[in-house]
Amino acid sequence: MNWNTVFEKEYMKEEGLSENDLQRFLSTWNMPMTEEEIAEIVERQRNPFPVTDPLHRQYTPFDPSRWTIPQMKLPDSYLQFLRYSNGGEFGNGDRYFQFFGAAEFREMNLAYELPEYMQGAVSFGMDGCGNHYVFDMRNDMRDGEYPILAAHSGNLGYEDSKKVADSFAELCIGTTSIDDELNEY
Repeated sequence: MNWNTVFEKEYMKEEGLSENDLQRFLSTWNMPMTEEEIAEIVERQRNPFPVTDPLHRQYTPFDPSRWTIPQMKLPDSYLQFLRYSNGGEFGNGDRYFQFFGAAEFREMNLAYELPEYMQGAVSFGMDGCGNHYVFDMRNDMRDGEYPILAAHSGNLGYEDSKKVADSFAELCIGTTSIDDELNEY
């Protein structure tokens, strides 16, 4: 795929990853959770219910030490994109992309607690409206690709997500707003 011709707008194209940096990323993005990462996630958990709310006593924080990160291969089309631009912001029609760079890829998945809410999902970017672009890695690749789901960051879960493309390339050439697609009836 010629990435120079895919997007109508390049708001912020980044320098692509070198082969060494790409290999470093591939060997670290899905490593098991570290003690430091677990401690950080535990520390930021707070009971969202006021003491006067009956749900306050029922709140139980989750245990990030039980999280697993998919041990799957990332699609070659996505890796080619990272060689072209290590993250960045692009647009096609009403579709907007804020792709995560290699340095923030893992961090964003943990910050949004994807392993808790969507086990087997890996977010690789957002749309500027709070929606994640997600590789659905619950099953093996089909023709070298995973289905792409859209899921809102305030309502992460498979039941409220929607398949928006069969491949990373198909997602990138789409022109409709992901917000519009998620809110279709």
